[in-house]
Amino acid sequence: MKFSFVNASPNEDLDERERRKAIASFPPLGILYLAAVLKERGIEVSALDQPAKGFTIKETVRWVEKEDPDILGFSTFSSSGRTAALISNEVKKKNPDIITVFGNYYATFNPERILRKYPSVDIIARGEGENTVVDLVNCLRNKGKLKEVLGITFINKNGIISTLDRPLITNLDSLPFPDRKLIDSEYHCMVAGANVAIKKFTSIVSSRGCVYRCRFCSCRQFARTTWRPRSVKNTLQELHFLASEGYKQFIFVDDSFTLNQKRVIKLCRSMRKEKIDMEWICEGRVDNCSYEMLREIAKAGCKILYFGIESANQRILNYYNKQTTPQQSKTAVRTARKAGIDVIIGSFIVGAPDETREEIHNTIEFAKKNSDRFSTI
Repeated sequence: MKFSFVNASPNEDLDERERRKAIASFPPLGILYLAAVLKERGIEVSALDQPAKGFTIKETVRWVEKEDPDILGFSTFSSSGRTAALISNEVKKKNPDIITVFGNYYATFNPERILRKYPSVDIIARGEGENTVVDLVNCLRNKGKLKEVLGITFINKNGIISTLDRPLITNLDSLPFPDRKLIDSEYHCMVAGANVAIKKFTSIVSSRGCVYRCRFCSCRQFARTTWRPRSVKNTLQELHFLASEGYKQFIFVDDSFTLNQKRVIKLCRSMRKEKIDMEWICEGRVDNCSYEMLREIAKAGCKILYFGIESANQRILNYYNKQTTPQQSKTAVRTARKAGIDVIIGSFIVGAPDETREEIHNTIEFAKKNSDRFSTI
């Protein structure tokens, strides 16, 4: 049995600026984790990052034909779900027997809608997929019952069936490293409209999930408001491997990298002790960034730090349930600069449902006044 994966390109109706941001920014780690897990179990796999390759829908369909998999999985977001559906439809026309599976955020939060709207989609894999994909392959290979596979949604003669949610993976160290060699593409991280990764670049995740409940963010629901770290030892092993493969720059794509400051300090000190000489990027919360931690981050090679500031208005921050203040944002930026971080990125959101023109103006002015301290996007 063969399982092929496609990371779909942004939908054609997406704003051009957003499309450019999505193209070849980071490797699709989700797919690469799934592929590594399947390969460990002797399953043949292949993967395509459509936006990184610049493939059209027709070219992607031809790639699928050439690979000739039994199961075709799509990594989908709201920005790429329609493209994935169009590809699956064309693939099904040519090979009605192929099993198509949608996963990732878009699929997790819209399973019934997708199945009703797109008959070419057979199965939705909800939430974390490493264990689900193994059980699904075994079920299909052995002609088992789909209703016994946790964490999926599908249609049968009785209608739409959703099995119980699959428990989260508690021991992330048990997972193999993502198989980055499956995708022959060059990645460049785009931050604030600039290419900040001109050397050999990749992404890495040292923890999953987030305990905060920001209204605008879906990661807490995806990970059920649970944070799970990899061990420092296991993370270092992957970093050493990346260095041996010639990588010079990377980004931690954790949902909440700095949640445990003691862990971050231990990781950074270990990186310096073990002479991991790479430049990197990470994110942090403005209410969780001591000078000690930020200094260790800087000394370990972090060149860019991303803060989610969101608004200069406390009322709007409260609406977002951000649990921060504008003053904390100012303090965090000053502390990061003092600690030696080269580039500090601040993100802002304008247009909350009842946000006033004056409040929007306050946020814009806040960003302008502090632009000597951080870049804004």
